[in-house]
Amino acid sequence: MVSREQLIERQRVLAKFSEFALRGSELQDVLEEACRLVGDALGTDLAKVLEIQPDGRSILVRAGCGWRPGIVGETTLQMEEKSSETYAIKVAEPVVTPDIHKEERFVLPPFLVDHGVKAIVNVPIFVSRDERAYGLLQVDSTSPRDFGEEDIEFLRIYAGVLGPVIDRLHKRHDLAVALDANKRLLVELQHRIKNNIGMITSLVHMRARGAKSDDARAELEIVGDRIETLRLAHEHVYAEGSSTLSLRSYASKILQHLIDLHGDHAGAIKLTIHVDDIKLGPDRAVPLGLIINEFATNSLKYAFGSAGGAISLRIERLEDSRIQAVIADDGRGLPANPTTGIPGSGTGMKLIGGLARQLQAEAIWSSVKGTQLKLVFADPAKRGRS
Repeated sequence: MVSREQLIERQRVLAKFSEFALRGSELQDVLEEACRLVGDALGTDLAKVLEIQPDGRSILVRAGCGWRPGIVGETTLQMEEKSSETYAIKVAEPVVTPDIHKEERFVLPPFLVDHGVKAIVNVPIFVSRDERAYGLLQVDSTSPRDFGEEDIEFLRIYAGVLGPVIDRLHKRHDLAVALDANKRLLVELQHRIKNNIGMITSLVHMRARGAKSDDARAELEIVGDRIETLRLAHEHVYAEGSSTLSLRSYASKILQHLIDLHGDHAGAIKLTIHVDDIKLGPDRAVPLGLIINEFATNSLKYAFGSAGGAISLRIERLEDSRIQAVIADDGRGLPANPTTGIPGSGTGMKLIGGLARQLQAEAIWSSVKGTQLKLVFADPAKRGRS
């Protein structure tokens, strides 16, 4: 007969294990704690959790307490006909052996005798509504013991709590594995896209070098620069291993690439860049990068003489949860009728206007001591989007 104090202690153990299981994220830690607590509750020396293996014909000592090295995580039992573990799973009920020396129904594993086990109780653990068995909770006593009705009911409840916890942690693990696999696939995809865009850029520049007219060569070079901006975006996403990229690094590379490519046509260029620590997804970063590319390309080609000039870029967060980007040069300024496009660009302003609409921003132009373009758009990070 279980005393009132023992009943209270078992309730305490159930509560303590439930709290631990809710916090736990590692299955092994949860199983080890389950064994320790159930042994304390029943006053036994040994306890273990047995896990059915994928082959369905063997069962592993997955966790336990009180066992010598070489048992937990290493010992595997065959699920044979005269196995008490097999029988307990088959009948889906607790199975008790009060004294292993008098047991005639089952053949018990030798390591139990080696550890001085005299009595055991097997309680099946089910992890899902379809009654799929995970394994068993097995409590072992080093003295003969007829586990009573109160003991069996406690263990049944305990296993009933343990099963859904195991199921949750299995699903958590499977989701983590799937997420990791998807991340690797995404990185590989980004890498391939980056390489393909790089090949297209090379082909365009190769064609530009072989163009027979200056106009065709100039247009192909502009197209090549735009494609290169796309490649840089994918390169940054691939390098950073996330779905967002750093605007500071991305914008700096765009401008530096353009100066390296066109600087010999524009004299000495002073480049000033100030970008807050802002990360954007490609859906926002690419249009902004293309705008920077378009503005800077036209500045380098048409705004300066041989004496050179200055290009500045400032991107910052505003207090009203928006982002402001300002790019400017100190060159010749806008033409008298800028709606026809920046000189030589053909589609300069139209392209920038379309890209600005992708950002849900208005392109605000001004021409005081050069040309300035200002864009203000919502910060996705402040709106819960990447």
